[in-house]
Amino acid sequence: MTEINPNKSRFRSNKFYIGIILVAALALSSWYGASYYLQQLYVKPAVKTGGGVVSLNLLFNYGNGTLRWNNSTSIPAGWSLYDATASLSRVEASNDPTYGHFVNSIDGVRSSGQSYWLLWIHCAKDRAWMFSQWGVDVLKPTSNGLSTANSLHNPILLSSDAVAWNYGGSDTAPPISGASKVDFCSN
Repeated sequence: MTEINPNKSRFRSNKFYIGIILVAALALSSWYGASYYLQQLYVKPAVKTGGGVVSLNLLFNYGNGTLRWNNSTSIPAGWSLYDATASLSRVEASNDPTYGHFVNSIDGVRSSGQSYWLLWIHCAKDRAWMFSQWGVDVLKPTSNGLSTANSLHNPILLSSDAVAWNYGGSDTAPPISGASKVDFCSN
C-alpha cells in the first residue's frame, strides 16, 4: 500500500503557485518595459511654457479627399504651431536657422514634385481662409487667435479659430473645397 504524505503534496502545490506568480510578474514587467520603450520612442517635442493651456482647431487635408480635424485640442500656452502639429501627427521637417522648420512630411505623406504641405489660417471674422505668410515656428495659438509679429517685430494678433495643413500644389485653393479666401484676416 502506498502512503500519501500530505506535507509533500502541499509542498508541490506551493511550488506551483509560486511558479504562476513568477510567470505573471515576468509577463507584467515585460509589458511595462515594452510600453515604456514605445512611449520614449515616439516622444513629442517638449517646450517650456509659462503655464496654462489654449485650445486649437487644426485640420489636416491629405490631398486625397481625407480630412482630419483635431477640434478643441488643448495645448500648452506658448507652443508654436510647429509644436502643436508635431504633437498631433508624425512630422518630418528640416530646420533652417533663419527660416525655422519646413515641413516635409505629415503622417507619411511626403512633399514631392508639384505637391507639398501648405499652411492656411481660418479668419473667424471673415469666415474665410488665408494662406499663411508666416512660418510655422512664429505662429503661436492663443485664447484670442494666433499671435505673430511683422517684419519690424511688432506683434500681430490674427482673429483665427482654426489652422489647416493642406497637401497640394501652388494653386492656392483653400483647404476645404468651395470655401472663401481672403488675402488677410480683418481685425
